[in-house]
Amino acid sequence: MPRPPHVPTLTGMDLPAAPPLFAWVRPAWWRAADTAAAVFFGAASALLLAKHADGALPLLGALVGAVALAWPIAARSRRPGPAFLLSLATLAAIAAWQPRSAPAAFVPLGITLYALATRAKPPVAIATLCAAIAAATATALPDFKHSGGAVLFGSIYLVVWTIGFAVGMHRRYTTLTLRTQLDRQRMDIARELHDVVAHHMSVITVQAGYGGLLLDDDNDDAATPDVARAREALAVIETTGRQALEEMRRLVEVLQAEHGSPPEAGLAPAPGLADLPRLIDHAANAGVRVTLTMTGTERDLPPGESLAAYRIIQEALTNVIKHAGTDSATLNLHFTEDHVEIQVSNGPAKPKRSSLQDAPRSPGRGTAGMRERAQLYGGELHAGPTPDGGYRVHARLPLPSRAETPSAP
Repeated sequence: MPRPPHVPTLTGMDLPAAPPLFAWVRPAWWRAADTAAAVFFGAASALLLAKHADGALPLLGALVGAVALAWPIAARSRRPGPAFLLSLATLAAIAAWQPRSAPAAFVPLGITLYALATRAKPPVAIATLCAAIAAATATALPDFKHSGGAVLFGSIYLVVWTIGFAVGMHRRYTTLTLRTQLDRQRMDIARELHDVVAHHMSVITVQAGYGGLLLDDDNDDAATPDVARAREALAVIETTGRQALEEMRRLVEVLQAEHGSPPEAGLAPAPGLADLPRLIDHAANAGVRVTLTMTGTERDLPPGESLAAYRIIQEALTNVIKHAGTDSATLNLHFTEDHVEIQVSNGPAKPKRSSLQDAPRSPGRGTAGMRERAQLYGGELHAGPTPDGGYRVHARLPLPSRAETPSAP
């Protein structure tokens, strides 16, 4: 399925920028449709303007007018502001030159009004509506032959603007909601990384303090310069470690306050692959039987990679429970010397499981969070439907060599 048009975010991910009803339409298709409509309308406008022109110069003016009427339609999605202004100016010019052809200029004005209403801020959007209605009304002032058309198009402008403004507000609200949820996901990742780093910093600090105590107990060599320098180095390590822990704690508290999260009462041990049995039991209690297979030589992962792998598996199994509509899933872990591969897959949904699960499944915020966790450690993640109607999540996390992997404290 083609990807919908997107807008960039601070998280480096894409967010939908098109109404859900038309999210499957490629941006290039929209531009092609706008161009085709512009060409058709430009040709029709040229014939209309040329019909009331007399002489070479008026014919040239008719050609220029047709181009001025057609270009805003083609450029409405890329440059809605200039397109609207040109439509407004063209309407004024044609109304002054050929009043009988003025209704033709109402069409591009309405099209660009809708495009601008979906993107502009409320004050600007309201100003454009007033300008469009005023322009439609002004065409009827010299003579009242076009008063009916002015009223008709003025009413149409009001309806078109209302729909466009509502679509724009919904689009902005949806984008803001997705950004907020992605930010919360990133906050969860940052908090878990804090737990992992804080644990190791605590070990370093305690060991440095313990080393200083051992040196103090060694009365025979306590006065030697080397021992004094070692004692000073250990003291610096201990002090710096405690300061780092305190700064990290304060930073996490500030981030939690900014995102409206309650402060943590204490630091719980970060989960890892060793906690997979508990995760599989949880899935079984929710009605999904998980078959676990491991290939390769199993090895202990560093705490950060182990946490990332656990969270990816947890989110993937949660998606199976909520959306897959099946009662079974497979989890495969493949270990090599330099990476671990994670694959969570399920078969097609069973019929009539629930109305919620009948909807087509697509990558959502959970997939984005899993991909961020994998990319945080230089890995990659792919998720999508399988040919048999199921779904598969495949992640690959690079691992340090066994010599570089620190032993558990």
